[in-house]
Amino acid sequence: MLQNSIIDDDIIFQYPCKTRLEITNYLLTLIHQHDVDTARHSYNVANIAVRFAKRLNLSSQMVKDISVAALLHDIGKIKIPRRILSKPEKLTNSEFEIMKRHSQYGFLILSKIRPLQHIAEAVCCHHEKINGKGYPNGKAGDEIPFIAQILSITDVYEALTTDRTYRKAMSQKEALQVINSGRETHFNSVLVNMFLLGGC
Repeated sequence: MLQNSIIDDDIIFQYPCKTRLEITNYLLTLIHQHDVDTARHSYNVANIAVRFAKRLNLSSQMVKDISVAALLHDIGKIKIPRRILSKPEKLTNSEFEIMKRHSQYGFLILSKIRPLQHIAEAVCCHHEKINGKGYPNGKAGDEIPFIAQILSITDVYEALTTDRTYRKAMSQKEALQVINSGRETHFNSVLVNMFLLGGC
């Protein structure tokens, strides 16, 4: 069985299971054990992202990579305290700074697992913004991996259309309006156009 130990900001994995599917399933188990809502969100984002990728006529391998990246885009949250993940009120500035670390933690985890190394950068960048004002590294435009640009849209859309402890879900129409308003600031405008056409 895959086992992990967490030391400060470093994460060391020893995993006798070898295939990408086995490792992905184990990481999903870790997410579920740490926070059920994050696990549910991850599955939902993956479903939306795969449908979107297929509408974009991407290769079957790219669709598979997007599926795994979407399932594991929040794997770094296993290092975020539960009290922050499940807080019913808005996070304080210091709590949000801790929450933001999940992108880098995700990179640290995936970059150490050979079958998943190729999606580590996309997972790290799923909160980057096209205008360079995202996190963790302030990447802009084409500096952001294509898979991360897809995750960015589908992650926000799923979050907006799902009830959270601190707010009610938006309607599909309202969420799409938010996505549309983020073109050229948060999101790739071409991908936004395609996303809106699909209606997700």
